[in-house]
Amino acid sequence: MSETSSEKNVDSWTAGAQKTLLVIISALFAAAPLIARYLFKAPIGHTPAQMIFFGLAPLPGLIGLITYVSSQKNRYELQKDALEQMQSVTANTDTAFADAKKFEPSFVAWLTGALLMTGVFLIVAVLAPHANTTNAAEMGIVYAGYGTYVSTLWFMLGRLNAHALSPRFLLNSTLKASIGILIGFIAAKSVGFFGKAESAMTSQMLLFMVGFFHDWALGYIRKKAVELFQVNQTGKAQELPLAMVEGVDDAAADLLDELGISTVQHLAMQSPVELSMRSLYPIKRVIDWIDQALLTLYFRDKIVAARELGLRCMTEFISVYEQASGIHPGKMDQSKELMTALAQKLGMSESALYLMAGACRHDDSVKFLYDLRHFNETSPEEPPPQPPPADDKIEIRKTDAAAPPNAEVNLVRKTEVAAPPS
Repeated sequence: MSETSSEKNVDSWTAGAQKTLLVIISALFAAAPLIARYLFKAPIGHTPAQMIFFGLAPLPGLIGLITYVSSQKNRYELQKDALEQMQSVTANTDTAFADAKKFEPSFVAWLTGALLMTGVFLIVAVLAPHANTTNAAEMGIVYAGYGTYVSTLWFMLGRLNAHALSPRFLLNSTLKASIGILIGFIAAKSVGFFGKAESAMTSQMLLFMVGFFHDWALGYIRKKAVELFQVNQTGKAQELPLAMVEGVDDAAADLLDELGISTVQHLAMQSPVELSMRSLYPIKRVIDWIDQALLTLYFRDKIVAARELGLRCMTEFISVYEQASGIHPGKMDQSKELMTALAQKLGMSESALYLMAGACRHDDSVKFLYDLRHFNETSPEEPPPQPPPADDKIEIRKTDAAAPPNAEVNLVRKTEVAAPPS
């Protein structure tokens, strides 16, 4: 017993020492530009305008720390409460929720992210006096650094409005700023690669845009590399951008990209509960995104045609299919007409569309998503929903051997399933 307690104390001490060391290293990195400035005094001094950036450089990291102390901890608690209300869903889907506490970052994570970001922008502030036409490298670093700084504040504004700021954003922004600064350095030394500047003013603005739109600059470099090295990209699978999902703007796409979700395919395969906790976006919004992504995954660029008919999500598509097939009572004739019109717009036969819908209907992720979307649909006068019995499970009733090959495969519940809204 004492050995176990001793091992826990050693592990706790080790973890504390590692965190302390991490904070010290991050603080030294943040202070390094200032230390270098005073150790190696340059003959050129900072102008009053350039001195302003010394005050602005720590601002993004400071905003992150203030957000954590003032509101972010409460935000995580609200997310936990929202997920606890959905625990009854797991009885129907056999899908366990992850522990929400595992996704809450510590203060050390926030502090190290803020220090690293501050260190990168202080490098720009220290080099500002040297940014002129005679020092192309310094000019590239400084003006691209200004661009990345403004870009960081712009995306931070979106995170603050969505209550989705996290230490991961601080670390990712630090890396992106470093990439943008280095691209600016190369662009200033490689005159003509990003376009020929006609004057010092236009060259400075070009470098600023390289830093602000560093992801576009990377795409431009990649395109040039493909042409230069004659890379064969035939047969490469087409990636569906997140912009195809309604509601995913630039700020949301930037956050999802931080979480490793850069395409519709990635989004469609996510756990809505886990993604909501990691991103701090409301659970219903995340569910809607994933629901749209699932349907977009099947319809691809023709998802616009489905939206013209009023079908945005996979669960809506399945509901129309169930009514058209007579699986659930509803407006069968209207649903059949809608499926016919959808097949025409997609350029596929009705039988193929019905077969696709039937296959999607038996997908476990679709079942789980449907339960999440309807977990609290009760009228105000109804009593609070009771936990479902242990035998209330979704099960697939297969046709027996005597049934014809094209017999319908039905999905039933042991309890009554509400018909989809008309």
